Amino acid sequence: MKKLTALAVLLLAVMAFSSCAKKQDGMNYKAVEGGLAITGYTDKTTVTELTVPDEIGGVPVVRIEDFGICNAESLKKIVIGKNVSSIGGWAMTNNQHLAAFEVDPANEYFKAEDGVLFSKDGKTLYYYPCGRNITFDKYGRTEDTTEYRIPDGVETVATKAFYKCYYVDVTYIPDSVTRIEEKAFHRASALSGLTLPAHLEYIGKDAFAYAFGASEDREKLDITIPATIKEIGEYAFFNCDGVASIHVLAKKDEVTLGNKWEPTAKGKIIEECVITFAE
Repeated sequence: MKKLTALAVLLLAVMAFSSCAKKQDGMNYKAVEGGLAITGYTDKTTVTELTVPDEIGGVPVVRIEDFGICNAESLKKIVIGKNVSSIGGWAMTNNQHLAAFEVDPANEYFKAEDGVLFSKDGKTLYYYPCGRNITFDKYGRTEDTTEYRIPDGVETVATKAFYKCYYVDVTYIPDSVTRIEEKAFHRASALSGLTLPAHLEYIGKDAFAYAFGASEDREKLDITIPATIKEIGEYAFFNCDGVASIHVLAKKDEVTLGNKWEPTAKGKIIEECVITFAE
């Protein structure tokens, strides 16, 4: 009886929010199944820390939808409440000054380690904060870069995990990683090299697009894709004219290859880039 009463209270509370989107602390929200979802954020330019609350008006906040908290110029920390169970792939992208995520310890779905957002079990890296360990001047400019090693045990680098992380060089991807999803390293232009994990099975669409541009400061890259690979998505190395060769250790007929998956320059296949497969 108590459970039914609690459910009835929740349903009534959700119905109270369902007529239209509302706003709190600069966040737009709406009613969804199970509670409320953050759908947008109006950057106040002076706010440096934003908390996604456990509840609004007694209704649990369970989701951050695509573009829910993105393109926020001033945010340095995002705190995620205990009831958030779903975060969209575009939910928190392009927050260039964001230095850290923090998650309520009672949250059963997500956690933060050294400011980076993971699934609770640590197997999925969801979001790296673009401004982590970076100092910006008063105009938002920087010449800093930082290095990051993805922890052992991570199996999936999620979609947009390092999207537009211009200042971080990911120097280590553990062999536990089997999936690098869509746009995971899109425009992560500080990457100095790429050693792919030994058990990698999937590289998503646009996974490394614009990440490896030609530069006078570094030699062109030779990339080896392991024999475990099963699929490489379309445009995976789009506009990566800093890649000299890709050696796929699997047979070509055993790999699903998306349209223009190989390195391109301004959208055109780079003829001098050497592509080989196992025989």
